[in-house]
Amino acid sequence: MRIALALALLALPLSSFASLAKYRPVFTALGPPKSSCPRVDPAHVGNTQGYADGFSSGKCYVSISSMLVTDLIYRSYGFFSDGMLMVFNSYGDGEDSNPNLTSAREFYFFPRRGAMSLEMDEAAGTISVLMADGGRATINPASSQIAAFDRGSVTVSPRIDPADRGGVEITSYAGLVLDAGFRMGESPSGRPNADSTFRDAQGHLCTVKNNEVFAYANGEHELKFNDAQLKAWLKTRCPIITPGF
Repeated sequence: MRIALALALLALPLSSFASLAKYRPVFTALGPPKSSCPRVDPAHVGNTQGYADGFSSGKCYVSISSMLVTDLIYRSYGFFSDGMLMVFNSYGDGEDSNPNLTSAREFYFFPRRGAMSLEMDEAAGTISVLMADGGRATINPASSQIAAFDRGSVTVSPRIDPADRGGVEITSYAGLVLDAGFRMGESPSGRPNADSTFRDAQGHLCTVKNNEVFAYANGEHELKFNDAQLKAWLKTRCPIITPGF
């Protein structure tokens, strides 16, 4: 699945939509928003725009992007209720068929505890996202980049360059994280035979094939397990991992 054809659309700045008419039919296919998802209309603090909504499938999302995009060169973020954080990079304007102009890095956080929320305080100059696992990501309003996680450490490259493989590394986290990796032109978890790596709070690692944890059908994919099922599966497949829930 091309990044541009679904989740990464949510990471695009709204100011870019007018020049990206080729993406609009995809929104129609996604169906109307899900009313149970907390909705936040597009707003901005500093140079950063945020909004929140949901799909007809019931999946909720929060989008964070810069308002200072030029020549379609930017990094933006999509947080989703299935636990995913998508780091989306655009490297310039060009033909839709060129896979070298977009990329994604994907992380999944477990367990999925409940509703997400976007908090934007213009007076205080602060932005944060309460993620599906209950952890909080703080956004720098000036750069529109993740500044911190309350449960871990993150480094963010100031460059928008494919060589930086998305530009975001989560170096530690007090919870279970699945790093689905980086890929140019499409979702990294969209490749059934590619690898993804679980890491627990103690730093233990277990690498698995995507088709072990994702289900694939009709060009789409999603996680196979709810949290209880994942915990049971990890016990036999990755006994070194301590899920922590």
